[in-house]
Amino acid sequence: MKRTTKILILTIFALFFGFSAEMNAGILNNELKINEVFERFGNRRNATLVELSKEMLEMYNMRHYKSLTIRNDAEALRTIRQALEHDQRNALIARETVDDLGIISAFYQLTPGSSGLNRFILFNVNARNVITLVYIEGDLDSDDLVTLLLSL
Repeated sequence: MKRTTKILILTIFALFFGFSAEMNAGILNNELKINEVFERFGNRRNATLVELSKEMLEMYNMRHYKSLTIRNDAEALRTIRQALEHDQRNALIARETVDDLGIISAFYQLTPGSSGLNRFILFNVNARNVITLVYIEGDLDSDDLVTLLLSL
């Protein structure tokens, strides 16, 4: 249990501080374009894809947690930004940071899926071109997610 907690903490730090870690759980709803990103880039050499155990997901009131970290891949970055542009149309809450090249960080709370669970997309690309994309689905709401991220 302690090992999986450390893995989760590293992934969250990767998202916000640019370290390399990542996690995966479950199957994304096919309506989301980011699902194609996980499938297309998850097996590349410069990418990391990890799955959380069911016990870890339950501990954080999550049903799915999927994360992809990719290093120095312009094609992946373009594809992810296009997927985010599409998927953010279903966002109840959208917070983005952009520069001249496009989105550099994003937080979206999507409309609940067919399961009725809350869905979130988080994205970050840092100055060293490390891209992190995270999908979370579960009973937690945006306040719970922010509290979880800040507590770690």
